[in-house]
Amino acid sequence: MPKPENTYPEPGEYIIGTVESIFKQGSFITLDEYGGKKGMLPLSEISLKWVRNIRDYVREGQKVVLLVLGVNPERGHIDLSLRRVVDAKRKEKLQQVKQLQRSEKLFEVLAGELKVPAAEIKSMLGEKLLKQYNSFYEGLEAIASDEHAADSLGIDEKYKKPFVELVQKSIKPPFVYITGYVEFKSYEPTGVNIIKESLKKIEKHAVDHDSKIEVNYISPPIYRIKVRSADYKTAEKVLKSAADEGIEHMKKNASSGEFHRKIEEIKHENT
Repeated sequence: MPKPENTYPEPGEYIIGTVESIFKQGSFITLDEYGGKKGMLPLSEISLKWVRNIRDYVREGQKVVLLVLGVNPERGHIDLSLRRVVDAKRKEKLQQVKQLQRSEKLFEVLAGELKVPAAEIKSMLGEKLLKQYNSFYEGLEAIASDEHAADSLGIDEKYKKPFVELVQKSIKPPFVYITGYVEFKSYEPTGVNIIKESLKKIEKHAVDHDSKIEVNYISPPIYRIKVRSADYKTAEKVLKSAADEGIEHMKKNASSGEFHRKIEEIKHENT
């Protein structure tokens, strides 16, 4: 989704960009999620192979997934790479964009049904969804799986019923995906191993055949837990119980562990 004005991407972040222009030494890219800021994709970061013709890899107007290598806000420089983006990350980012587009289309449809401005619906519903979920679509999937998931959002009743009905009619997820975060710290001599063992406890946590747990490194000391389940309630239970198992292992080994439903909670605590 679009970022707040005057913000820049961070090194290591994957972004969606539009190829604006191509020249002998690379390409200028417009960052779709960052208010049209421009980034530089040098020739050396286009492909692992020798690039004879840049247009064999990128062309004007093309949407591409790129890795941010470096950012200098003072100079307005953003260095990008195409060759370092692995297929799994490219697919994940494109899926996020597709889900955002579906979410925004749904807001537009609801606005049409209620005869109110689309911007008003997006602002009101989007804000409420992002208070509890990591993305619009994660919240929509939760409501599609369980209409009562909308009860805790505090939506005005005149919007709530048509909103829930539209979501359940429009979105039929085969699985629900949710994410949470653990913050693991250890100052023990074997701290690295303690953290690794705790993360393995989470990843190997016993679940039903429809559920799956994936653990990813974010940045020290934060790790992301992604859960796939058949419905939202099950996913929430799996997420919490798996995190608890990892946290318990940390505490048994004189280390600390905390669970956070959203990464913003961690950033807020550390500011």
